[in-house]
Amino acid sequence: MKRRVPINWDDLEMALTMHMDESTAYLDLRTGQVEIVGVSSFEDEREGLSEEEMDAGLAGKYLVAIEPLPSYVEYRWMAEFTDSVSDPQLGELLQVAIQGRGAFGRFKRVLSDRPAERERWFTLRNQRMLEVMQDWFADHDIEPTTEPPARQ
Repeated sequence: MKRRVPINWDDLEMALTMHMDESTAYLDLRTGQVEIVGVSSFEDEREGLSEEEMDAGLAGKYLVAIEPLPSYVEYRWMAEFTDSVSDPQLGELLQVAIQGRGAFGRFKRVLSDRPAERERWFTLRNQRMLEVMQDWFADHDIEPTTEPPARQ
């Protein structure tokens, strides 16, 4: 049976795309809120849920761990977008941009001068992200009771 949960879609997206070694995200099935548990790099202290709250949530099965997407997934989206660009010059710039370390930043910088293509990129990315979230819900028997935000 699916669990009906009010989802904070923006926070879920953030949790699925954040790559921080010292943090873990959980969806609280009671509230739909994403809880981040991490260690502060300054004082080596926990942030977010306490250990007791986390243990109780996991034991009570109302906290579900959110594993971030591997970075290669978003990289594939960039490659898919790059292959769809009709302007040969822009396509070449994007092909170069997505090679090697720092690809995400270079990709965004190349698109910053092309508002129409940048908008097309965000439309594709938002659609792929929605598909990922819907698959995640299905994998965890969750039925959102809130609609995803309208994005442009």
